Amino acid sequence: MIKIVLLTLAYLATGWLGLQIPYVGSHITLVWLPTGIAVTALLRWGWGVWPGVYLGAFLANLAIGSSWPLAAGIAVGNTLGPLLAMAWLVHVRFHPAFDRQRDVVSLIAAAGMGMAVSASCGVASLHLAGLTPPRAMAEAWLSWWLGDTVGVLLAAPLLMTLTRKSLEQLRHADKELLLWTLVAVPLAWLAFIQDYAQIGHSLPLTFLTLPLFAWAALRFGKTGAALAGLVFSVVAAWGTATGHGPFILPNAQAGLLLLWSYMATTVLTGLLITALLAERRMVESDLRESEKKLRGLFELSPLGIALTDMKGCYVEFNAAFRDICGYPEAELKSLDYWQLTPKKYQPDEARQLESLERTGRYGPYEKEYLRKDGRLVPIQLNGMLIARDDGRKYIWSIVEDISGRKRIEADLRVAASAFEVQEGIMVTDAKGVILRVNRAFTRDSGYSSEEIVGQTPRVLKSGRHDAGFYAALWQCLQRDGAWQGEIWDRRKNGEIYPKWMSIAAVKGDDGVTSHYVSTHEDITARKLAEDEIKNLAYYDPLTRLPNRRLLLDRLHQALATCARSGRQGGLVFIDLDNFKTLNDTLGHDMGDRLLQQVGQRLTACLREGDTVARLGGDEFVIMLEDLSENINEAATQLETVGEKILADLNRAYLLAGHEYHGTPSIGVTLFGNQHATVEELLKQADLAMYQAKAAGRNALRFFDPRMQAVVSARAALEKDLRNAVRERHFTLNFQAQVDAAGRVTGAEVLVRWPHPQRGMVLPDDFIPLAEETGLILPLGLWVLESACAQLVAWSARADTAHLDLAVNVSIQQIRQPDFVEQVLAVLDHTGADPRRLQLELTESLLMDNVEDTIAKMTALKARGVGFALDDFGTGYSSLSYLKRLPLDKLKIDRSFVMDVLTDPNDAAIARTIVALAQSLGLAVIAEGVETDAHRDFLARHGCHAYQGYLFSRPLALVGFEQFLRQVPASTESKWLDHGQSVSQGNHR
Repeated sequence: MIKIVLLTLAYLATGWLGLQIPYVGSHITLVWLPTGIAVTALLRWGWGVWPGVYLGAFLANLAIGSSWPLAAGIAVGNTLGPLLAMAWLVHVRFHPAFDRQRDVVSLIAAAGMGMAVSASCGVASLHLAGLTPPRAMAEAWLSWWLGDTVGVLLAAPLLMTLTRKSLEQLRHADKELLLWTLVAVPLAWLAFIQDYAQIGHSLPLTFLTLPLFAWAALRFGKTGAALAGLVFSVVAAWGTATGHGPFILPNAQAGLLLLWSYMATTVLTGLLITALLAERRMVESDLRESEKKLRGLFELSPLGIALTDMKGCYVEFNAAFRDICGYPEAELKSLDYWQLTPKKYQPDEARQLESLERTGRYGPYEKEYLRKDGRLVPIQLNGMLIARDDGRKYIWSIVEDISGRKRIEADLRVAASAFEVQEGIMVTDAKGVILRVNRAFTRDSGYSSEEIVGQTPRVLKSGRHDAGFYAALWQCLQRDGAWQGEIWDRRKNGEIYPKWMSIAAVKGDDGVTSHYVSTHEDITARKLAEDEIKNLAYYDPLTRLPNRRLLLDRLHQALATCARSGRQGGLVFIDLDNFKTLNDTLGHDMGDRLLQQVGQRLTACLREGDTVARLGGDEFVIMLEDLSENINEAATQLETVGEKILADLNRAYLLAGHEYHGTPSIGVTLFGNQHATVEELLKQADLAMYQAKAAGRNALRFFDPRMQAVVSARAALEKDLRNAVRERHFTLNFQAQVDAAGRVTGAEVLVRWPHPQRGMVLPDDFIPLAEETGLILPLGLWVLESACAQLVAWSARADTAHLDLAVNVSIQQIRQPDFVEQVLAVLDHTGADPRRLQLELTESLLMDNVEDTIAKMTALKARGVGFALDDFGTGYSSLSYLKRLPLDKLKIDRSFVMDVLTDPNDAAIARTIVALAQSLGLAVIAEGVETDAHRDFLARHGCHAYQGYLFSRPLALVGFEQFLRQVPASTESKWLDHGQSVSQGNHR
């Protein structure tokens, strides 16, 4: 509404002023400026403000005395004309800034068309009102039309270009604007007000204003040009209306036409000049913008761009080119093309230059640049020849660093090689259509590349996997982007085979899967190997029976089953009697045949579900399940099976044409509710088997808990013995050896074990165990070291320096390859006199490898060590070997001495041993002498060295040395005080 009011007032004011100086009648003026205001308002504010145009025109005509119908009719024309002009300008996309020449033409056309309507309505209204006769209507219409049109051309440009920016431009040029005004005012007076009759009515003087229009247009812009045109036009119209100026001619109509032409020409000249300037500035701006963009592309281009003259000197280049070369800008401008090019490329360069001269272009071709840091960088070049305005020729070159491409090409070559690996590879699209396979895939599947490409992996389905398997596979693949596992596929020939397949999804930058890559490894051989390994791991390769590992696993399961069901199970332990003899006589191949046949017979004896296993060697174990819940009934069932096995294994075997009769020893035990472990059950069956062997072989025995108690006690004793050997918890006792005069000549070293819980453990209890477990070796070495150390200590005293020490040596000790070295090392380490050391051997040494024993004894004998044969007469000594042994002494065993007075046989043996020793030149000593009668008997028959309780029991070191001090002062009868009854015997 405010805009309508403002438009109404502006139209009314300018219209009333224009009508104050009418030229044709009372309603037609030379210039009707309100039309320019109306067109501008409609363009800026839209067609909705047309009521302001109508009201302004209506009121302006009423103000000069027009009737209201006449005023209304004229107002209609004054409204329709600007509306039509506005519609046309909108249609042709008119720019109110007049920055194009076409905008000036568009405004002229719009003004002419629109004002034709205005003139037509106005003249018609005047005719209807009786103010314009028909003969004057044409002249009136032309005047109306020209006045309105010129009014649009004068007022509209000024109002359209009147902006804050244009006013700011005028303000900044205030001094020049003042100068222009000082020039324009007298010139306007001279051209339009001065009476031309005084100067000959020279019309061209009016055109002296045109340079001022150009000045205003060039210096003050569109607004200045429009303002200058408006001012000069108004002055010219005023002068003409008042009868002055160059347009007052005898032919009034010609003068008006000249006036209107002048006004249109002035304003259009200014507008065209400004439009041309605007277009030029726009072109220049576009050029600058284009150059800026090109410069930006030039500098920001990832490709190197360089301009060189025909000598190869660099004229211009971008940052990418500097980066490729590695030189700063100043240094690069001092170089030429040839300094960056290795000499090896000179032939290629010559060919490229020839192409450049012939075609104006060169490349693309690849070479290398030598960077400032000395590195060679691979590049690709393209170029063209150009000529500048000065006629000189230059070369534009595009240089691409292809280091990355070279790496990619190398990677692709590696990838291509990797694609043709031993594993099959398949590439599919996102829908699973096979795009590519390698040679390994075609080899494994049997399909050629041409046959399989375009298919889907469903062609390989074996039928061994259900739909759930494939659904889980795809679910995993979609969730994780990968899947791997074992799968069975079908070859082209129909063969089903296992393979290990890995699938990976390939995703694009948008995260959407584009391809799938899968690797396929034929694992047929591996599966066969796994089966073989499984067989080797769980089955005996000779008999194909379960081995110990599988037996233990099944026994664990059986124990759990029995605990749940309450039923009994049984374990049968079988050992083949005299199997070693078969191997030694007929060979191991016959032994293997026997083991295979035994396995077959045992399997035939059992129910399905029972287990027959071979533990190793000639040992088999049978596990029976689902026996009776009643222990007695289960034992009967187990015994029945055992007797059947015993009978079957007693039947003759045919081994490669040899008939062989063998027997087993069988031990059995029950399991179920006894809470025994697997290891305990095997031990029980093993003990029962040994009980069967002890009973004479070819027998069956049930496990007796008392056997377990013995074994457990032995195991505990072994554990304590190992700890005692490691911690040296043993002590040495000494039992005196005397001659016929009662003088102590030495002693036998006897080891004792004072156990913290068991008390004193007798040698008969722990020496055999030490022999069996091998602990006799470290124990015997410790005894030898301690004895030698004691010899050294006694050698420093006059009363003990003459004493010898006898040390028992185990058969295991003397079998050691370095036995001689061990003894000599102890002697060297302790410094003991070898002549005071006597090693006591048993007759069992002569039963095995006697030559080695003789050699070792001879070596030690050479160093002074003495030897005695202990317990002589209890074994089966060969006299031929006996005479070869480097012995010093024979010892009569105490078992003969004890009954020498009552048993004629023992007396005869004792006399024979003494006689044998004398015949071989050996000394003889009797052990176990406990009475004077024993000593007297032995003395009568030539034995004059004794050891026994008659003289002294085994004593600790302190007691033995105290005994030595007492002997010289004692009588022979007092020796018995140091003795003791033989209730425990003479234990070593």
